[in-house]
Amino acid sequence: MRVFVSADMEGITGVAAAEDVVRGEPEYERGKELLHGDVNAAVEGAFAGGATDVLVNDSHSSMRNLDREAVDDRATLVRGNTKPRSMMQGVADRDCALFVGYHAKAGTPEAVLNHTFFGQALLRLRVGDDEVGELGWNARLAAAEGVPVGLVTGDDATVAEARDELGDAPETVAVKEGIDRFTAACRPASETTEEIRSAARRAVERAADGDVEVPDVESPTRIEADWATTNPAARAAGSPNVERAGGRTTAVEAASYPETYEATVAMLRAGGAGRDEFYG
Repeated sequence: MRVFVSADMEGITGVAAAEDVVRGEPEYERGKELLHGDVNAAVEGAFAGGATDVLVNDSHSSMRNLDREAVDDRATLVRGNTKPRSMMQGVADRDCALFVGYHAKAGTPEAVLNHTFFGQALLRLRVGDDEVGELGWNARLAAAEGVPVGLVTGDDATVAEARDELGDAPETVAVKEGIDRFTAACRPASETTEEIRSAARRAVERAADGDVEVPDVESPTRIEADWATTNPAARAAGSPNVERAGGRTTAVEAASYPETYEATVAMLRAGGAGRDEFYG
């Protein structure tokens, strides 16, 4: 069993505010410790469930948050932020995907650090007619590659979003309860570490038994991004094959979901590359 782990940070045990996840902020180093704890629990559980190979993709912000020496030695770590598939680099040819430390999509009430890809620049992302967060966007790529998502961890709103997207297929662990975007009731790591480890083990075992459904993904696929202002839309539309679908909306379309996903990564990076400040 070859297992893929996509590790974000906002949905990690004990994380509640931007200061916990932004490099240079005083709580960031502690946030990294908590990130390593949840990721290693998932890796340990995956191997306990029969994994023969585990690849961990650092999927938060700079994508250089996980330290090689602090990640389980049995796992391979993908680190760096120039990946064509961003949060999902390495998912192809895997037998199971685990989403660790994920967060709810932008605009989800009371969800901890809710956003979609960018904290302020992007209002929403749509796949066809469906608004998705990072969870739904990424889960569709896993499905298109034939890889079941076996585990999702994050706050209670993220678990609810996982149910909406994937039904009862994945194991889930709610490591905290959202109170506000920057406030959470955080469970102790002594509880969540063991729950993540056990859930990851079950996820891999179930995937090996063919007990985790892989949903269908429609092709061709159109993905639209609604930006907060017109400037990011203009920047994004400067990328090849990106359509300016409205004043604040850009879109990409391709024959397959993996092609559209990679085009979306390029579109989002272009749109979010500059500053968009206004002082009135």
